[in-house]
Amino acid sequence: MRIRFIDRAAWTLLLVVTLAASAAAHPISITKSLVYVTQDRVTVHIELFVEDLFLFHDLKPNDRDFFEPHVIERGIEEHEPFLLERFVMRDSHGEQLVGRTIRIDRSDLPTEGVAMAALMAHTLTFVMEYSLDRPPEFLTFSQHFTDGRLLVPAEMQLNVQQEGAGSPYQEVLYPDAPQTVRFSWDHPPLAADASEEQLQAWYERQKEEMLGITSYSAVYSFFYIEDHQVRHEILIPLLTLDETVLIARADDSFLEISEQDLAAEQIEAFFRSGNPVEIDGVPVQPVIDRVDFYGLDFRDFAARAPRARVSMASARVGIILSYPTQGTPSTVQVTWDRFHRYLRSVNMVVFAYEDTQRIALTRIGGQNVYRWQNPGRPPALPLQQVDLVLPPRPTWSLSLVSLGVALLIPAVVWYGPGARYRGPMLLLLIGAAIATWPLARWQLPRPFAGTPQLDDDRAAATLAALHRNIYRAFEYRDEEQIYDALAKSVDGPLLRELYLEIRRGLVMQEQGGAVSRIREVEIIEGEKLPPRRIPENLDPRSFGYHCRWTVAGTVEHWGHIHARTNEYRANWTVQPRENAWKITGLELLDERRVSFETSLRRM
Repeated sequence: MRIRFIDRAAWTLLLVVTLAASAAAHPISITKSLVYVTQDRVTVHIELFVEDLFLFHDLKPNDRDFFEPHVIERGIEEHEPFLLERFVMRDSHGEQLVGRTIRIDRSDLPTEGVAMAALMAHTLTFVMEYSLDRPPEFLTFSQHFTDGRLLVPAEMQLNVQQEGAGSPYQEVLYPDAPQTVRFSWDHPPLAADASEEQLQAWYERQKEEMLGITSYSAVYSFFYIEDHQVRHEILIPLLTLDETVLIARADDSFLEISEQDLAAEQIEAFFRSGNPVEIDGVPVQPVIDRVDFYGLDFRDFAARAPRARVSMASARVGIILSYPTQGTPSTVQVTWDRFHRYLRSVNMVVFAYEDTQRIALTRIGGQNVYRWQNPGRPPALPLQQVDLVLPPRPTWSLSLVSLGVALLIPAVVWYGPGARYRGPMLLLLIGAAIATWPLARWQLPRPFAGTPQLDDDRAAATLAALHRNIYRAFEYRDEEQIYDALAKSVDGPLLRELYLEIRRGLVMQEQGGAVSRIREVEIIEGEKLPPRRIPENLDPRSFGYHCRWTVAGTVEHWGHIHARTNEYRANWTVQPRENAWKITGLELLDERRVSFETSLRRM
């Protein structure tokens, strides 16, 4: 049996068509179910019309269009295994629970039998029981109450009541369209008469626990617009994909680990050739960052999913497609064209920098395109090198005229006129030397002055600019672009070492090795190191700097954010390279975690 996914709109259309074709015969199976779930068992009451025995088991009335008691009893005997087979409950791993019938309520059946025209006037209730070995966190329900030719549509009014909970879960269950229910035994659903504040608090708690992904059958689409990258993240039930993507498997109910690589290739090809994206009017091909298969017990979709067997009835697939941009885009357009006969609309959440929009995309009326226009956000400025600027070298400022006059003084002393005129002449020359001192100045380097050095304030400003450039380089997404940007501020063997060190610091092991985006870098304190801390073989203009700083980074996927702040302490070495300052040495002294938290994007 190939499992099929049918949404409400398609099923409603099928019901209407069938009703119109054969209204008199009532060829629709409508059942009611009450599922009562405790920590060690599930009890199911399925109430159905006697007509179902006629529809599914080919019961024959007598010549008076009357079903005699023994005929109805045969139908009941055949319907008992039919229900146990066609009403399916699966646990969080997709394993089917095995039930048994403990009672059949025939109290509404007349003892003499039922007339053909009264088949929908009488009901039967089958009571089934399923044992549990542990309190369930998830149960997935499905039904296939149809005949072999799918000519008898069926719907079930599903009511799931958790022990100790106030309000039941209610849903219409269509054939082969599973519904998953989550059970919280610490915080069960509240009663219907709970206050609005209590209900809101309960829903918010559930939303936080599930990180915003609260439906197990919906398609989630998140579209991110950022500098240097546009990203489309799609979370979709595996059964929904199974309608249009070849997902080869040996067992209709499960996708094994050995089958997932081929399935991922098919899914990649499906989305690489669809849902086209244009950036600044140019079609851009996606880079497939990941295709992951998630079971029910997986909540944090920002992390990579461990490889495990998954259930077709409840598994979801996460696909991340990224599109590189040249800085800040001016326009972005995405067209959702991956609909099929049962998937007719998708709700997309757009995160354009700090703005959030909800967009409904549908195949009807061409409403499947989203366009974003830059509202005036300035383009990201390219990184610039930090120019080599030093204090001027100490000089002597001399007057050529004054020096010339002063040189005449010894001549007058030794070879001048007699004593009567020598004194006045010397006074005249001294006065002239003093008077001409401001004239014809000559700048002469001081021969014993040391190499110019940055003072503390200029050293702090230079290190801060280089430090800022280093982390800004990691705003780029391509490794080559990151290297080129780093090279504007880092030189020598440290370039690769620093790239690897900072990238290591941005990796969130809690999120399966995802690389965080830098949101804020702050130098908390710093001081220029004394010259004796600089190796003698370096350029004498070099300087060392000790500082402590924090780096706040985030990993964001599918609408929730993991934020982490780390603190570092290190000694830096800064040297002149041609006409720029560059970092050539790093001694990391300390690294520690300051904070880690998870939050949801405001939508």
